[in-house]
Amino acid sequence: MIKSKLFLIAAIVAVVIIIDQFTKQYITANMSLYESIPVIKDIFHITYTRNSGVAFSLLSNIPASVRTPFFIVTNLAVLSVICWYFIDLLKSSRYVSACFGLIIGGAAGNLIDRVRVGQVIDFLEVGINQSLKWPVFNAADSCISIG
Repeated sequence: MIKSKLFLIAAIVAVVIIIDQFTKQYITANMSLYESIPVIKDIFHITYTRNSGVAFSLLSNIPASVRTPFFIVTNLAVLSVICWYFIDLLKSSRYVSACFGLIIGGAAGNLIDRVRVGQVIDFLEVGINQSLKWPVFNAADSCISIG
């Protein structure tokens, strides 16, 4: 039972990282920074941005020489705590294990960006007109939220 949960988590983490990194590579190779392509006009756009801060660009005004190492260490610390907590999760259902895999995969995907480019690549923009827009996000963010 534990082996099947570990396999499930590892598979989900791998799939999330692959999808996240593939989509980010595709966006950076095919779009200019801040370019926006409407998919559903005024509701859903593919908009290439980079987030040097955390959620909703918080702390993005801190100098990069401090910000990037701080976010990398913080991300690694949070991943470590989650993995330590995972021992209790092995007693939980496969559903909880799947959620855990989504969270770890999403956190790892954004960590790869921070290590590789010093920022997180975002490209999914959802909202209604200009007044009710959610901050631009990515596949990793979606997996973290769903998990």
